[in-house]
Amino acid sequence: MAFTKEIPQWENAGQKPPQSKISEGFKPMDHPPADWFNWYMNGTYEALNELQSEAATTTEVTAGLKVLSNDIAAHSNAKNNPHAVTKSQVGLGDVDNIKQAAKSDFDNHVEDKLLHTSEVEKSKWNNGQLYKMTQDSGTRKLIPDGADLLTLPPGLYYGINNRLLNNPDPTDTGWFNYDISDSNSGRKMIIAVASFKNTMWFGTVHTNGDFKGWRRIITDVDAKLNWKFPTIENGWKTYKSEVNNDYRVRVAKDVMGIVHVTGAIAGGTLGDVHAFMLPAGCEPPFPLYNVGIASSTGGFKGPQVSRQYIATDGRFCIQDTSSNTEFIVVNCMFKAKE
Repeated sequence: MAFTKEIPQWENAGQKPPQSKISEGFKPMDHPPADWFNWYMNGTYEALNELQSEAATTTEVTAGLKVLSNDIAAHSNAKNNPHAVTKSQVGLGDVDNIKQAAKSDFDNHVEDKLLHTSEVEKSKWNNGQLYKMTQDSGTRKLIPDGADLLTLPPGLYYGINNRLLNNPDPTDTGWFNYDISDSNSGRKMIIAVASFKNTMWFGTVHTNGDFKGWRRIITDVDAKLNWKFPTIENGWKTYKSEVNNDYRVRVAKDVMGIVHVTGAIAGGTLGDVHAFMLPAGCEPPFPLYNVGIASSTGGFKGPQVSRQYIATDGRFCIQDTSSNTEFIVVNCMFKAKE
């Protein structure tokens, strides 16, 4: 605020008292000279005058404070590093200089359901099958030579059949595919497929490693018979009818080991002398007898029959007949010896 009181003016400079008097001051009964009082009054006047003339007004102080406030605000808002602070002084040298994504990009990423997996999906994956049934490519795993098929873990395999232990067909030297599954109790199922022959087996291992053996799966192809035509001997001939049907004796063994014999012969030697020999592998496990239809011309009445003997060495004999003037039918089936 501005000064309002007038300063008492005193221009006589007087004379300054000695320092001893200044220090001890006036005492009772002193009569100080007038010059000492003039010195004091003049000094007081000049000090007050200097104070009033040199002191700032309220307007000046306010203006000064405003300038100072503006300077402080400008300094606070300065972005040009007015103090020249370096990154090492604030530790930025230890921070990686990595570009940061915008907040909008971050929010979009969080909301993207295609990029993120739900807890339900995670649970499905965590509870999924973790055992590898195949190679990483999805193809079968090669079984090394000498491996035991019965000890392999579950999976899809392939290998050369006769080089593996407990294989389904030791005579087959080709490539096989093997599908192996297992249960927690040790029961196992193995499916084996011959790649070239296109045939299939299955085998099971029961509790405690009890292997139940291999079983061949029979298909329509296996039901086809491979007929063989044995040589007719000892005076016997193939019967020929007036319609020229094919009555040749033929023999075949099916995949189940059943031997099929059919045909018609006539005019040969009766007894234990064979009319023909069965092909190898078609012999019965024990001697068999068969009754065959016989036919005749002339005055015979009623059905005619023949007694046929099939020996374990493969002889097929016509032991006797009620008529041998036209034909004897050989038509029978039996299980071949193993």
